Amino acid sequence: MARESTCRFAILGMLCRRPMSGYDLRSAIEQSVGHFWQESYGNLYPTLARMAEERLVELDPEECSSGERVRKVYRVTAAGRTALAEWLRRPVLPHVERNELLLKLFFGAQVGPEDSLAQVERSRAEAEALLAALRLIDEEVRPARKDDPEFAYQHLSIRAGLIGLEAHLRWCDEAREALERLKPTTGSAKKKGGAR
Repeated sequence: MARESTCRFAILGMLCRRPMSGYDLRSAIEQSVGHFWQESYGNLYPTLARMAEERLVELDPEECSSGERVRKVYRVTAAGRTALAEWLRRPVLPHVERNELLLKLFFGAQVGPEDSLAQVERSRAEAEALLAALRLIDEEVRPARKDDPEFAYQHLSIRAGLIGLEAHLRWCDEAREALERLKPTTGSAKKKGGAR
C-alpha cells in the first residue's frame, strides 16, 4: 500500500479520537504514534483536502473559527469510520526495514572498526534517550488511563517500542564487543608499520 494511503488511515484513526485541526493532528501523531510511525507534514494537509473531497472527513462547524484567523477543524464521517475499519481488518503488508546503521556496518570493513564503533555508540545513545522518554510516557499514562478501553490497544505499541529498544541496546553491546575485538592491538599495528 502506498505511503499516502496509509497516511489517510493514520489521520482517520486520530480523528476517531476527537475532531482536530491539521496542527492538532501533527501534534497528536508526534505525541502518540510518533515513536513508531512518521508522517510527512507536507503530505498531511493535501491528504486532508482529498479526504474531505471523498467525504471521509468534514469540517466541524462548531469547532471552526470564523474570526480573523480561520482554524479548520476536521471530524471523521461515517464513511471515514467504515474505511478505517476495512483497513484495520486487512492483513499487514510485508515490510522490509530500511536501516542505515546496518547498511553502514555491513560495509564497515571499508573504514575499519573505530568508525563502525562510533556509529554503534551514537545509535546506542539515541536508543537510551528514546527508551527513557518512552518509559516515562508509560509510567505517566498507564495509571491514568488503565480504565480506558482504547488504552489496552494503544499500550501494545508502547510495549513494542520498549521491548524493541531494550533489544537494540543489547545488540549494541554485542556489536561493541565484536568491533572492539577487531581493533588492531598496539603490537600488530607496529608489525604492519614495520613491514612497509
